[in-house]
Amino acid sequence: MRLAFTEEKIMSAKTALEIIFPNKKTQAAAHLFIQFLRENKGRVSKSQVSRFADRLQRGELLYEGKPLRYSRRNFYVTILRNLVAMGFIQRNVPTWDASRRATQYVYAVNIFDIPKKPPSVGFWRLAYYLCKKWNSLFEDAQTSE
Repeated sequence: MRLAFTEEKIMSAKTALEIIFPNKKTQAAAHLFIQFLRENKGRVSKSQVSRFADRLQRGELLYEGKPLRYSRRNFYVTILRNLVAMGFIQRNVPTWDASRRATQYVYAVNIFDIPKKPPSVGFWRLAYYLCKKWNSLFEDAQTSE
């Protein structure tokens, strides 16, 4: 996946998803996935992700009031793989499941610890703003815990 990683695009984007995914339909599917992660406090099991992908493929999920159909394969190859590869989501995070009394391996959102002031120039400045926009997707979920 090629990113148009320019300062203009990063600064003008409303969310990190607009920067990461150039295709509008992919952005919509990624937005639904982010909502799903927020509803589950940023941690979802592999079976939950699988059920989400099935619902997305069947068009059971609504985006802006309309059903959105997005193939399961494209979800895994385009959205999930890229979010994991770029470090926005961690894979196989061990979590204790008290009801099963066992360790469960889940996908977990990575919230970045970034400074209050951005770096002056270069890649790190762009990464700072991208990570800040990513963190803002989950700010409400963090404060409600």
